[in-house]
Amino acid sequence: MAAVPELAVPEVRTENARKVTTRYLSWDAIRVLGIGAVLAFHATFLAPVSLDGLDPLPAPLRMDFPFGAAVLIVVSGYFAAMTIGKQTPLRWWVRRVARLLPAFLVAVLVIFVVTRLAAPAGYPQPSLGDLIGNLTLMHLWIPQVQYIDLAHWTVPVQVSAFTAIAVLAFRGRIRGRAATGVLWAVLLVPLVVRGLAMAPGDTPPQWLSVVMDGSGLNRSHLVIAGVVIYRWSRGRMSFAQLFCMLGVILVAHAWHPPNGDSVQAFTVGLVLICVAAYRPDWQLPWLTRLARPLQWLAGISYGVYLMHYTIGTILALRMAELGLDWWTWVPAFAACAVLLGWALTVWVERPAFRLLTRRLATPS
Repeated sequence: MAAVPELAVPEVRTENARKVTTRYLSWDAIRVLGIGAVLAFHATFLAPVSLDGLDPLPAPLRMDFPFGAAVLIVVSGYFAAMTIGKQTPLRWWVRRVARLLPAFLVAVLVIFVVTRLAAPAGYPQPSLGDLIGNLTLMHLWIPQVQYIDLAHWTVPVQVSAFTAIAVLAFRGRIRGRAATGVLWAVLLVPLVVRGLAMAPGDTPPQWLSVVMDGSGLNRSHLVIAGVVIYRWSRGRMSFAQLFCMLGVILVAHAWHPPNGDSVQAFTVGLVLICVAAYRPDWQLPWLTRLARPLQWLAGISYGVYLMHYTIGTILALRMAELGLDWWTWVPAFAACAVLLGWALTVWVERPAFRLLTRRLATPS
């Protein structure tokens, strides 16, 4: 998932030169849509299908078309492109990592302890080696390392993407057509590799699968989508270029694993992001009435993402053992995710970010 962006909108200056920002509700709504889709897919489909002990939900209530995490990474890529030029690449990278990693590391430790102490019999138990592999972001590089939480695949992908962006932005060397060329290369090379060496039915070398997964190339198209939408919204790319690149991005989303991602739902998410980038001020009465809860949920969305799946699943399994049906443990799954996500945001993510970036503050 994408971390909460540091800047949601352009800055404006008042007469006394104080910095003022306007928060657009459109981006909050898209983030809430993304995290809501993640929770719905995991609670109503993935957990009941992959684990014994949870009865499947009735067909109309099962959300079996994942797209939420992909939408959140696109949003992260958009705001990465927006903010990279506002400070030095190194300072920008430090701020991004300071937003991502402390909360992730604490989440991994908490989930590991909860799994070891509270998981029911038969639930996969991570080892100390798994814990170390996850804490060092090696769970995509080493096939033998078990995920502490299945949702955490997004974090190494984002760290890799942010590192690549910072390197490419060093001294402003990659701009204009050169930047467009780099975006096309990062988008097309994994597709060529997938088509030539990893086509369905083939057995690709394990090292190639590890490189594609571990480097984040399998999911680089999601970050690229956010970057190209930002460039288009600022007049740095024509609509024809945007249309072509998003078309290839959808092909990449269909080809690259994991299988089962909903290209149709993801397309709707891309359209919403394009609309928010082009016209972010959504004056919709029903949306305005939901402004405060949307802003609050969007603000803790990264924490919710990190904490929701494993602990929520363990809670659901324990409730099912007591004979409780899905209409009790699905809401409990969501409520637990929001509560733990809020706690992680307020007690870890925000304080750690302030502490780690205190010396990076620039004069106003």
